[in-house]
Amino acid sequence: MVDAGRSRKARNRAFLLVVVLVFISCTTRNEPFAEIDNAVNQGNYAQAAQAMSGDERSTYYRDKDKVLYYLDVGMLYHYAGDYELSTQHLNEAEILIEQYFTKSISQAAGSLLLNDNIMDYAGEDYEDIYLNVFKSLNFLSRGDFDAGFVEVRKVNTKLNLLEDKYSDLAAGYNSADDAEVELKAGENRFYNSALARYVSLLMYRGEGDYDGARIDYNKIVEAFLLQPDIYEFEPPVDESTLRPPDGARLSVLAFAGRSPVKKAKTLTIATGPNTVSILTMDEDDAGQLIPTGYNSFFWPGIDGGYRFKFQLPYIEPQGSAVDTIRLVVDAQPLGQLKMIENMERVAEATFQVKYPIIFMKTVTRTIVKGILAQMGKQQLQEQGGLALGLLGSIVADIAVEASEQADLRTARYFPAHAYMGEFDIPEGEHFVELEYYSGGTLLQVDELGMMNLTKGGLNLATSYSNK
Repeated sequence: MVDAGRSRKARNRAFLLVVVLVFISCTTRNEPFAEIDNAVNQGNYAQAAQAMSGDERSTYYRDKDKVLYYLDVGMLYHYAGDYELSTQHLNEAEILIEQYFTKSISQAAGSLLLNDNIMDYAGEDYEDIYLNVFKSLNFLSRGDFDAGFVEVRKVNTKLNLLEDKYSDLAAGYNSADDAEVELKAGENRFYNSALARYVSLLMYRGEGDYDGARIDYNKIVEAFLLQPDIYEFEPPVDESTLRPPDGARLSVLAFAGRSPVKKAKTLTIATGPNTVSILTMDEDDAGQLIPTGYNSFFWPGIDGGYRFKFQLPYIEPQGSAVDTIRLVVDAQPLGQLKMIENMERVAEATFQVKYPIIFMKTVTRTIVKGILAQMGKQQLQEQGGLALGLLGSIVADIAVEASEQADLRTARYFPAHAYMGEFDIPEGEHFVELEYYSGGTLLQVDELGMMNLTKGGLNLATSYSNK
C-alpha cells in the first residue's frame, strides 16, 4: 500500500507539472509597450522615454535587458531633441554591450548548453554600430566636432573587427566539452557605412577640410560600388558636395520608420547514424506548414531515430510608409531627399555574421537536451510503468521545446531608413520644414523652425518620422 500510495503521488505530481507547463506555454503576457508605442506614434518621444524610466522601468525591462533599456530610451531622447540625455543612455548601452560580449567569450565554453534567452542581452551589431552615429549627431547639435569624429570612427573600427569578434566567440564555444561539431562565424559583407561616412564628410566640410571630405566622399562611392546587396539604389551624392557654395549650404539628414523585429522559425531535427538532418517548416498563406529547407551534415557518434523541434531567430524588416521626403524653406519647396542607407538591410547583413554560430549552438543544445530527456523518459517508464512514463514523456517534450524558444530581443526605436539632401540657399535666417509623404499623401510635417544658415557652416538639420 505504501508503494502504491507513493506511485499515485508521483503520478499526481507529474500530472500537475504537465498542467503548469501547458498553462505557461499557452499564456501570453499583456503587451507592456502598447501605451509607450502610442506615445511614440503621436511624436511624444520624451513622454515615452520618461514613462519607461524610474520606478516603471521593471515593467518594461528585465534585469538582463539593461542594454535594451538604454538603447530604447537613448533613441527616444534623441528624437525628442534632448541630446544630452540621449548621449548618456547610449553611452551606458555601449559600455554594457562591450562588457556583456567580452563576458560571453570568457564564459563560452561553459555556456554552450545555455539558451541565449537567459543571458544578458549584448545588443545586435547594427544597434552597436548605429548608436555611434546618433551619438555623433548628438555632439554635432552643440558643435562638438572632436567628439563627433570619435563616434563615426568607432563605426569603422567596429565594422572592421566584426568578423574577428565572432571568430573569437566561436573559438570559445569550440573549446567546450560538449562541442561535437565546429562552430564558425559567417562572412561579414558590410564593412563600410555610407551614412557614417556622410556624417564624417559633413564635419570635415564644416571645418573647411575639403581633402578630408573627399576621402569620405570616395568611401561613400565605394560603399555603393562594392556592397550592392546593401545599397540597391543610386548614390545620393556627387562631386558637387565637394564644391563650396556661393552662399550657405543646408544639409539635411532625415530618418523614417522603425527598426526590424526578430521572429522565430521552427525547425525539426531528425537523426540517423552519425547524421543530423534539419528540416525547416514555414506557414503558407492558408496557415499550413510546408517544408521550405533541408540540410544534412555529419555528427559523429549520434544514433538514429531521434526527432526534436527547436526555434531560430531571424530578422524581419518593418519598413516605413514614407516614400518621399520634401524640404520646404520659407514656405517654398526646394526639393526631395534621397536615401543614403537602408538600415534594415544592414541589420540583416550583420546578423548573418553570427547566425552560423546561433544555428550550430542551438542544434547542439537541442540534441544534448533531447537525448537526455529521452533517457529520462525511458527511466520513468521502467520505474513507474506506462502511465507515469507517458506523463513523463509529455513533461520532457514540453520542457525541451519550451527551453528552446528563440531569443527575439531587439531594440525597438532605431529607424528603418536614412535620407539626405543638400540645398544651396542664401545666408541668413530661414524657416525650415520637412514633409513626409506616402504615395502622394502627406503623412507628417516636421517644423524644424528658424535656422541661421552661414557660409561655410555645418548647417545641419535632422528629423525623424515614425511612420
